[in-house]
Amino acid sequence: MRPILIIVFTTFTAIVASTATAGLSQQDAEARLRMAMQIARERNDKSLVAEVEALAQSFKSALPADSDGRLRDLEKKVGIDPGGWSMAGQPLARPTPAMAEQSRVLAVKLSDAMKSDDPARVRAVTADMLAVLGDQAGVPDGRRVGVRVDPKPMPEADATRLFLAAIASEGRAVEQLSAGRPLPDQMLRFYGYLLDATTTVRPAIARHAPDELPRLDKLAGGSAQILLGLQQADGHFPFPDLRGRNIRFGEMIDRQIGAGTIEIRDGWVVTADPDGGTQFDTGVCGVALIAAGQLHKNDAWTKAGLRAADWAIAQHCCGNFNYNAFSVSLLSHAYRASGEAKYRDAAVRKFRVGVAPGQAPNGRWLDAHNARTVYHVIILRALGDLAAALPPDRKAERAELDAVARPAIKATLDEFDAAGVTVEALPELQSLRAAWPGDARLNKAIDQMAAMIVGKCTDGRRVRMGSQPHQLAGVVIPGSLAITVP
Repeated sequence: MRPILIIVFTTFTAIVASTATAGLSQQDAEARLRMAMQIARERNDKSLVAEVEALAQSFKSALPADSDGRLRDLEKKVGIDPGGWSMAGQPLARPTPAMAEQSRVLAVKLSDAMKSDDPARVRAVTADMLAVLGDQAGVPDGRRVGVRVDPKPMPEADATRLFLAAIASEGRAVEQLSAGRPLPDQMLRFYGYLLDATTTVRPAIARHAPDELPRLDKLAGGSAQILLGLQQADGHFPFPDLRGRNIRFGEMIDRQIGAGTIEIRDGWVVTADPDGGTQFDTGVCGVALIAAGQLHKNDAWTKAGLRAADWAIAQHCCGNFNYNAFSVSLLSHAYRASGEAKYRDAAVRKFRVGVAPGQAPNGRWLDAHNARTVYHVIILRALGDLAAALPPDRKAERAELDAVARPAIKATLDEFDAAGVTVEALPELQSLRAAWPGDARLNKAIDQMAAMIVGKCTDGRRVRMGSQPHQLAGVVIPGSLAITVP
């Protein structure tokens, strides 16, 4: 979204008048409009976007006397607390121009430090970043409006039938995927999430709907076939060429082509993202293949997942902490599947270099992008996966992990308590409960999130795939929505 916003608010800068009313400067008006536009766009609400644009137009010649009040009314509609810099009392990033400029310089230094694989060098840079950001460290540059929902107990059999009905609602797409034919313009993480979902729910389907197993296994096989067919020789998974179909990613690909850093072949970016983004799809797909390979005793799938992990070992960490977290998760799963110490050791190293040094005092990650909850929970999942991979005798490493995980979990639950459930992250929270059991707030959040996902998929009469399949699959796991196994 960011390239679009830059264009939009270049216009806003010209529209908002240079004059100011008492208590509201041109700079403040522009910043608050920018934040309102960002949240409105993320809500995908065209009417709200139009209201923000209209208000900016009304400020064109001068800021009217009631400009602050009109901004506050708009902020309420968007979901921002009146005044523009918090949602449900949770702060939104408000860096000064000096902070922004110094952060850009330090981001380059952080990337260089990551390539050293030296945690001390990385921490030296993140210490400088914390000093620059001050109280803005760990404050996200965007939040989502939360949902408050009461948990409703659901028997495992009912949750299983809901998943099957949601899959069936996709009709032709499921037939195409079951035949091993990719859907147009999909990132490979989509097939990874789908394969992960079939793995998660298969034991419950075997108990409650065994006649559905052939269809489920065909869908799993087709998804895995797509992944194996597109995995690159070195183990990573490519990215679709989305030029002309996705503004954000199309512009990113154009820049990388101009810089000569990527190669496109048969509609796919087959070279790894120089900014580290390939860790995302490779992590998701590798984990899914490892888990499915073990469940189905399919060596080809397991080996493909391990090949992805071997690729991850060879990569330097990058300046985007959540990208590095995907590799931590993949390597943790690879160790649990293979027992090979190289995977566990690489997971710990990447945690120490590419994840832990970026944590801010408030428990989130220090830059405004990684401080967003949607990226924060990716890091949380990696922490849970690493905890599952650490043997009991690795007490020092577990202590390091605990020191990072506990404030990170608290930061998430504090937001949910204040605003309601703001993201879909059921498997992510479940991995945390397995590693750090007995947290009543975490258990409550899991039940609420499961209820929210169920509500997105059915109104009690009709069923649809209203969530990502791996998120809905998480509802079937005992412990979600007070699931009971007969």
